[in-house]
Formats: sequence, C-alpha cells, structure tokens
Amino acid sequence: MAYPYFNPYYPQPMPDNLMQMRQMQQPQMQPMQQPMSQPVQQNPIAQGGVQWVSGEQEARGYLIAPNSAVALWDSTAPTVYLKQADASGKPTLKIYDLVERAETPRTAPQEKGVEFVTRKEFDALAALVGEIKGKKKRKVEEDEDDE
Repeated sequence: MAYPYFNPYYPQPMPDNLMQMRQMQQPQMQPMQQPMSQPVQQNPIAQGGVQWVSGEQEARGYLIAPNSAVALWDSTAPTVYLKQADASGKPTLKIYDLVERAETPRTAPQEKGVEFVTRKEFDALAALVGEIKGKKKRKVEEDEDDE
C-alpha cells in the first residue's frame, strides 16, 4: 500500500475560509484527505442571517475579528447593536433602537415656488439706484471742487 509522503516536522498549511466552505458544500470524494479539526470558538461565525444576543452586555462581549462588523439583534428589546472592529481589533459598539413607522407616510412640507420680480418692480428699483448713484456723483464732484 502506498502512503503519501508525510513529514511530521513540516506542518501542513491551514485551509482558508473559502476552501472550508467549499469542502462543506461538496461531498467527501477524496478518501486520502484527512479532515481538519475546527478550533473551538466562543461565538459562532456569522454565515449570514440574524445574530441574536440577549442584552447589551452580551453584545459588548461578542467577539469579532479585526476589520469586520456584525449586526447583533437583541432578543429582549427592540434594539440592534452594530459591533465593529478596527485593524488592531479594538471593538466599537453602536446602539440603534427600532421604532415603528406610522402606516401613512409623512409628507414633506411643500417648498414655496420661486418668486420673480415683475418688470415694473425692476424698473422702479433701477430708477432708485440711478438716483442714489447720481447723488453720490454730485457729492464727489462737490468735494473735488472744494479742494
């Protein structure tokens, strides 16, 4: 019987998450392959769906990997916790309260339409500005004559 070469001093590489998920989906057809033992975890890996916790303390104690985020739904209150971890693994927790929306949507207050100046109002304003300019010109000319 031929055995594959095995060196006990050279550790076998750990499979990544994608390879583990593919192995779970495909039936085991390779009889020579040895199953890898999974490390014991305190919290299950989020595979989608809803992650339930029973209060804020459990949400604060929920372990997540660095550079990841998970939404935790409170089973005892209408609350959702968003737990995020930065690159160093330091977690932050944001708390959102669920509020029921009224059945009828609120309508936004209607904005006033754009108001335009009539030609008559514009001409009156232009005449007023012309009078003010004329008075200033006369006053400047008088000041120059005084000097």
